Order: sequence, then C-alpha cells, then structure tokens
Amino acid sequence: MSINVVVLGAAGRTGRLIVAEALRSGHRVTAAVRNPSGVPAASGLRVERADVRDADRLRDVVEGHDAVVCAIGAPGRSADNLYSDGARATVSAMHAAGVKRLLAITSVGVRHDDPHHAWWYRGLIKPLGADLYADMARMEHIVRDSDLDWTFVRPTYLQDRAPTRAYRVTDNSTPKGGWRITRTDVARFVVDELDAHRWSRRAPSLAV
Repeated sequence: MSINVVVLGAAGRTGRLIVAEALRSGHRVTAAVRNPSGVPAASGLRVERADVRDADRLRDVVEGHDAVVCAIGAPGRSADNLYSDGARATVSAMHAAGVKRLLAITSVGVRHDDPHHAWWYRGLIKPLGADLYADMARMEHIVRDSDLDWTFVRPTYLQDRAPTRAYRVTDNSTPKGGWRITRTDVARFVVDELDAHRWSRRAPSLAV
C-alpha cells in the first residue's frame, strides 16, 4: 500500500537510503532537510526545507502525511540536544497535524544494561558515544510519553556496505553475538515496517 511519508534527516547517510527504499516501494516521500540542494530530484519525491527543532515548520511539512521517519544524526560525539530537541518538536508537530505513526532511529547503546553488548562495545564505544546515547534516551522518553504510534529502530554498529538481508531482530536488546548492520539493511527494515506495522510501541534492535 502506498503512503505519504516524511523523512527527517533525509540528507544523511542512512536517511538517503530510506528515501530511496521508500520510493522504490512505491511510497510518496517528503524529504525534510536543512539544505534542499543536497537532495537529488526523483520521481515521487518532494523536498522541503525544515529544521528538526522548529515545531511550527515541521507541522507544515508533516500535515497531510501518514507517517514520519526520523533519521537525524549528530555530526560528532556531542549531541548538542539534537535528538531530544528534535523529539519535542516532532511530537508537537505530529500532534498538531494529526499524524500518529513515527519510526525513529536511535541505537542499541540507548539501553545501558543490554546483556548482549560486547565487552569492547561496553568498555570502549559506549563511553565515546555517551553524550549521543544519553540524548537518544531522552528522545525515546519524550516520544514514549506521547500518544504517538512509535517504533524505535535500534541498529548496532552501522556499516556502509552491501546489504546482507540476513540480519536478526530482537526487541529491546542486541541480538546475541551481533555487533554490526549495514545502513541499507536498516533502511529496508524501516520501509518494511511502514507497511507491516509489526513493531508498534517496541524497540527492534538489529544486527547481523
């Protein structure tokens, strides 16, 4: 079934792939980005200038759509409250526009007590990304407190490689022994979930 979907962070490495997969699946896509010139034109794609922290502008962009995908990402180790500020604005905009379905990409690092985190991830990677994970957790908390129909897609280490199509998915914990996933696999999972709606109000974690 074809739907109208907004992709926030559509110019990012994962966001671009989500846009491409959604278009390939026959959906009508609106890419919400700060710099529209960074998104190439495509059939079925509309590009809108928007700041993820600007609730009023997001409301205008989101209105008339069926779902929102949030694929925003901070450029470095400091989140600068991007995820939490973005969540507040997105929730407000979706409420005002009457749109309920939200898929947001966070990370398996959000759950600090995940029993399947590898020792090197727990000891090396998590401390480096502590500010990012903390703000992603705030993002999830803000969205959970809303009445939106949300799904948090939590990838493991993202790789720019060919898709495996053989990844595993578990709810709210890293698949045992898993530590990586390709961005294309994540994009395909997100677009599949737009149609399947199997993970409502859950946090699917993805890993090979």
